[in-house]
Amino acid sequence: MRIHLLHMNDLHSRLENHMRIGAKLRALRAEIERKGEAWLTFDLGDVLDRVRPETEATTGLLNADLMRTLGVDGWVFGNNEGLTIPVERWEELVRRSGAVAFGTNLRRSDGRPFPFFTDTHVYRTGGMRIGVFGLTPNYDLPYRMLGVTALDPLESARRAVRDLVAQRVDAIVCLSHMGLRFDRMLAQELPQITCILGGHTHETMYEAEYIGQTAVFQPGKHGFSFGHTVLERSQGRVLARSERVPVEPWDALDARMMETYARQRADVERELKRPVASLAERLQLGYEDECTFANLLTDILFDAFDGQLALMMAGALNASLLPGRITAEHVLGACPTPTRPIVVTMRGADILEAIDLALKPEIYDRQGIGFGFRGGRIGVLALSGGIAEIERRTGARRVRRVLLGGEPIQPERDYRVVTCEYLWLSPLFPPFRRARDITYQRPLVRDLLMKHLGDPGRVERARLPRYEVVDPVERRTEGAWPR
Repeated sequence: MRIHLLHMNDLHSRLENHMRIGAKLRALRAEIERKGEAWLTFDLGDVLDRVRPETEATTGLLNADLMRTLGVDGWVFGNNEGLTIPVERWEELVRRSGAVAFGTNLRRSDGRPFPFFTDTHVYRTGGMRIGVFGLTPNYDLPYRMLGVTALDPLESARRAVRDLVAQRVDAIVCLSHMGLRFDRMLAQELPQITCILGGHTHETMYEAEYIGQTAVFQPGKHGFSFGHTVLERSQGRVLARSERVPVEPWDALDARMMETYARQRADVERELKRPVASLAERLQLGYEDECTFANLLTDILFDAFDGQLALMMAGALNASLLPGRITAEHVLGACPTPTRPIVVTMRGADILEAIDLALKPEIYDRQGIGFGFRGGRIGVLALSGGIAEIERRTGARRVRRVLLGGEPIQPERDYRVVTCEYLWLSPLFPPFRRARDITYQRPLVRDLLMKHLGDPGRVERARLPRYEVVDPVERRTEGAWPR
């Protein structure tokens, strides 16, 4: 008897591709049943992404409803579910999905398990007992801020495998949102695992690789493919083999999932059209020089949290806002990156280096990738709470000094800086990577923008320049950048 494991990962709210997978899965499952064989369907995390308007409007519930309609048997949260959906909504998200949700390495802050997660589950199908557990990245600081403890995934895996071995299962399957490097290490550490079905690092593999007899596999990202893993007995042990199933743009969409989507469309539209502010004139965005929109966003962060300076990349924004009535949909389109504010301690020398780096074309013109970035270019750093004096030398720009309250930042002194998790995580900015005493904040940057965009005086304050160009020889002010 063969068991077919059909698995998706890292869909990131590509709803059309989700529905294309749905149609292909239904056809494949029907074919498997005609052969008299059994199947299970799994999602390995990051099924949702708050860059998508329908996901933002429903806080992920539409994605969960699509999972239920498709018939997903097991689901492990990815970092997008765990870190961008409020913890208070997790239980409803799991309930709406209809899936067994694995929280093998997630606990409440007091160490108790969440009642809607399970550490391990045994599926009895096709004459076999398939033991399953699921792992998600242990991003300790943001989870701690959310009131969640992310346990060490390797130790959690050891505990889960011991439990499943004690239950005398025929095969052990790990649903991993940990990434390929971890999955390979896990296969070495725990050879009792039959297969590790993975995601998170968006690897495209066409067949499983084997570490000992453990199959390690992930088929790609964004719903352009899904995985088909077959479990079969061989010489007294259940072995796994995997293949990548491509999904093409011209493939049909699943009719039942389309019906689920249509039922929620009116509620989605109502939420997206919700007014949040009114603008008298265009709120301009630019990436090469400072701009009003990025200044406004950075002012909001500076006012919201306790820091001496705020720094934010203009690339958190994707578009200018036009005059008139601004809706939730407009703000989502203008600020798609679901990053959170953080407050960090930085040396003065690192602050100066970070601002200086962002003035270089190879940084501000670079396409942002990874670490939750959902925008285009990185852009220069917007400032709030200080003034940066910039020198021009043979076409290049560099920071001469930064003034806080009229006093220059001292290179060896520590300062509390309000910024965002992307800048701290991104390897593009080593000065932020050296920050200490990281304090995460609960609301997304976009949530704060939506709440405070219409505050009286916001736009007028944002027009005030924060960068002053000075003569490198005479050190006289030449004026602000063009705005």
